[in-house]
Amino acid sequence: MKLVQLIFVEGTQCTLPSKNMSHSQNYITINNPNIEVLCPEKRDFPLGEFIPSPLDDNNRFDSTAVNVHMQDMYLPNFSLRMYQGETGQNAMLVNKDSVGTDLPGSCIFLKGKIKSFTGSTEVVESFNSSQNFKFDPHNELEHFIPAARPFHYLHLSFTFEYFNQIIPECESWGDYLREKIQKKERILGDHFAPLALAQERAIQNILDCPLSGKLGLLMMETSIIQILLLQMHLLFSKVSTVGHRVSRRDLEMAHHLKEYLSKSFLDDHSLANLAMEFGTNTNKLMQVFKKLFGKSIFDYLAELRMEHARQLLREQKLRVVEVARTVGYKNPNHFSTAFKRRYGYIPSEVR
Repeated sequence: MKLVQLIFVEGTQCTLPSKNMSHSQNYITINNPNIEVLCPEKRDFPLGEFIPSPLDDNNRFDSTAVNVHMQDMYLPNFSLRMYQGETGQNAMLVNKDSVGTDLPGSCIFLKGKIKSFTGSTEVVESFNSSQNFKFDPHNELEHFIPAARPFHYLHLSFTFEYFNQIIPECESWGDYLREKIQKKERILGDHFAPLALAQERAIQNILDCPLSGKLGLLMMETSIIQILLLQMHLLFSKVSTVGHRVSRRDLEMAHHLKEYLSKSFLDDHSLANLAMEFGTNTNKLMQVFKKLFGKSIFDYLAELRMEHARQLLREQKLRVVEVARTVGYKNPNHFSTAFKRRYGYIPSEVR
C-alpha cells in the first residue's frame, strides 16, 4: 500500500505518493525554476552583483510559513541563485513553470538538509557542506525541505554549449555527461559529495569577490569553473567513487571536527584527545579527514594558524615574536621560515 502526501499548491490540495514519509504531514510548495542564462542583449542590470530574485514576488506566503530570501546573480557565462532562510512548515521545491529545464546545474548546500525525489522515489539526501550536479530535462525532480531547519543553498546554471567547452577531453566522465545531456537524459549524482576545501575558497571568492569590474567577473567565473571541475571529479569519476565512499556518520563526524578545529585552532590539540572527543579511533579520524578534505588534521590547523598570524600582522601591527608565540611557535625564526614557505615572503614584509 502506498502512503500519500498532502501538498498544497497555491491553495489547491493535491497528492504525492511516497514510501518514505508519513501520510499525516501537509506541505506547501515553493516554485523553484532554474535561473536562466541570459544573452547579453537581455541584460539591463550590472553583472556580478546579487539582485532580488523575481521568485520573491511569485512565492507569497505568510512569514510564519516561509521566511526565505532569494537573490540572483548573472555572469557572462553563468547564472547563480542563492536561497537563504527557513520554512515554518515542511515544503517542496518544484519547477512549476518548467523554466530552465534545458540547463545543466550545479547544486551547493552550505547549510541545511534536503531530499530529492523523482515521482514517488527518494533519490538522494544532502546535508551541510555538500554538493551535487543535476540535469532535469523532463522536469521530474522535486526537493523536500524539513520545517524549522535553516538553509543556505546556491544553484549555478550554465548552457551545455559552454559546459562542453570546459569538460576535459581526457576524463571518461566527460563523455558520459556529454552523451546524457545530448540525449536529454536526467543526471543526478547518486550521492552528495562533500565540498572540498578548494571549492569552499572558490565559493568565498564568488560571495565576497575582492576584485571589481572585468577582473572581478573573471575571478568569479574561474572560481565557478574550479567548483564544477572538482564536482564532476568527485561525483562521476569511477576512480574516486567506487569503493571509496564515506559513511554518513563518518561524513558528519569529519564536518563537525572541521568546524570544531576552525573555532579552536589555537588550542593544543592531540589526535588522541580529538578521537576521544568525537568517539572514534585516531586512524579513522585521520583517514576520513584526509579523504574528505585533501589534507591532514595538522596541516589544516597549520593553515588556519598561519592565516590568523597574517591577519594579526596586517591588522593589529603586532611584533613578529608576539605573533609567533600566539600561533604556537616558541622560536620566531621557525615561524618566519614556515610563514615564508607558505606565502612567499617573510612576516615583517606584511606591514
